[in-house]
Amino acid sequence: MSETIARPDTQDLMVPGPIGRLAVRTKGLAARPAQVVVMVQGSNLTGQAIFDLSFPGGKDYSLMDAIVGLGYGAVTFSVRGYGNSEAPEDGFSVTTEAAMEDLDAVMDWVAAQGYRRPHLLGFSWGGRIAGRYVETHGERVDRLVLYDPARGGGNLVLPAPTEPWWTNTYQHYNEKLEPDFTDPAVRHAIGQLVSTTEARSPNGIRLENARPFPAIDPSRIQRPTLLIYGVEAAKANYMQGGVPRGQFFEDLATDDKALVIIPGGGDFAHFQQSRYRLYKAIGDFL
Repeated sequence: MSETIARPDTQDLMVPGPIGRLAVRTKGLAARPAQVVVMVQGSNLTGQAIFDLSFPGGKDYSLMDAIVGLGYGAVTFSVRGYGNSEAPEDGFSVTTEAAMEDLDAVMDWVAAQGYRRPHLLGFSWGGRIAGRYVETHGERVDRLVLYDPARGGGNLVLPAPTEPWWTNTYQHYNEKLEPDFTDPAVRHAIGQLVSTTEARSPNGIRLENARPFPAIDPSRIQRPTLLIYGVEAAKANYMQGGVPRGQFFEDLATDDKALVIIPGGGDFAHFQQSRYRLYKAIGDFL
């Protein structure tokens, strides 16, 4: 039985996962929309933090709210070991494969709500999770959005971490969110959030990035796919996947696809000044 915390138009749930309960957030499901979008987190922060940012004075920084505004329901979750989801003993065990298992459990829950084939959106590491999931579970997904996907493979990120858990800091995000594109209030809000409520995350993805491992194989993705990037994204080794993004796009095994580059945005375009262009591009494709 899931535990429910009621909020206006928002539900925070704990649902069964492969190794323990997973924290899930939904928005807009009370209106029984015709379709929902399942949203998969990146490597450091929960889906709740990445996709549903809200702070005093901030306007329209929640990608979940933008999705609901387009007429869909929005569902996100925390991979095991992140946020309120139950954690394994070893942070190194939280790999892409483990996250795919968690995604499958969330897809089971979404199907039980009456949405047997939702849209799927993956951001950064979540793009790798979502892309590889669709390779083998395409029948469970309608349309796929790979947003700044860390495709993996080909370009190793060294040195390998020695500690199984990563510490999120204010300074890390203040530097990561490009100041040319990001309002100071947003950088401050995210820095405060990560250093207080989401200070620790598993290091399995960083260990994975330092070793040879499977990247997304575009030739196995047959669902309609949007590949979308902030213009400054995809420059880091772990994002590149061994082939240029244009080649990756051409190799997608579907004729229903789009490649969109968002000007004025980086790795977190939905937190930046270009966010409305990002929202529109996603809405147009869905």
